[in-house]
Amino acid sequence: MEQVCARQRSVKGWIYAFSVLLLLLGKRAHAEPNAPETTGPPRVIELAESADGPGVVVYPARGTGPHPLTIVLHGMCGEPTRTCSHFADEVTRSSTLICPRAKQRCDGGGASWPATGFADAVESAVQRAKSVLPEAPDESHGRTLIGYSLGAYRALDIAQSSPGRYPRVMLIGAKVFPNQKLLAENGVERLLLSAGSWDMMHEHMQRETERARNAGVVARFLDLGPVGHSFTQSFSLYLPQALAWLSAS
Repeated sequence: MEQVCARQRSVKGWIYAFSVLLLLLGKRAHAEPNAPETTGPPRVIELAESADGPGVVVYPARGTGPHPLTIVLHGMCGEPTRTCSHFADEVTRSSTLICPRAKQRCDGGGASWPATGFADAVESAVQRAKSVLPEAPDESHGRTLIGYSLGAYRALDIAQSSPGRYPRVMLIGAKVFPNQKLLAENGVERLLLSAGSWDMMHEHMQRETERARNAGVVARFLDLGPVGHSFTQSFSLYLPQALAWLSAS
C-alpha cells in the first residue's frame, strides 16, 4: 500500500513539474516577441550608392518599438562602416545608428565630405536608411548628430542650419568654432566637444567649450584619454557617458 501511495505521489510530482515547465515555456514564448534584444552583435544593413541616393550604413536599434536616430559622419577619406563600428554596440542599445557615406572619393580609398551640398546628401542618406527600418523611428525629440574630424566640421554646419532637427550634437577631434547664436536659433540644446589628450585639437576644443558655456550654451568637454587623432578600443569606455550626457534632460 505504501509503495502504491509512493508511486502515486511520484506521478503527481512529475505531472506538477511538467505543468510548471509548460507554463514557463508559454510565458517565455508570449514575452519574447516584445522583449528588447540588447544582447549579441548589432545588425547591420549596407546600402550602396545608387541613382536613388548616397551610400549609407544602418545599424537598427536592438529591441522592438520606435527608437530615436543617431547620425554619425566619418572623417576625411573615411568609411562609415569602420567609423561606426566604434559606436554601433553602445548606440543601438537605445537608438538606430545611421552612417552616411561621403560621395567624394579619395585616391587612396575612402571618401570625404565636399565643401558644399553635404547637408542635402546626409538628409538623403537618412531618409534612405529610414525606408529599410522595420518600424518608423521616434523623432519626437529630434536626432543626435555626431561628427568625427572632417565630419565634425560638417556636422556643426548641419546642426547650425537645421531648425529643431539636431538638439544633441557631439563633435570629435576638430578645430571647430561653434556659433552660439546659430546653435540657439536652430534648437541645439546640448553640445559635447571631445578629443584625446594627444590629439592636436584637444586644447582648442577645451577652449571652445569654455567659450560656448560662457555664451550660454549647454556645453561640455570630454577628454578621451591618452590617445591621438584616431579611435581606439578605449573609446568604448567613454561613449556611454557621452551618450548619457547628451540625452539628459
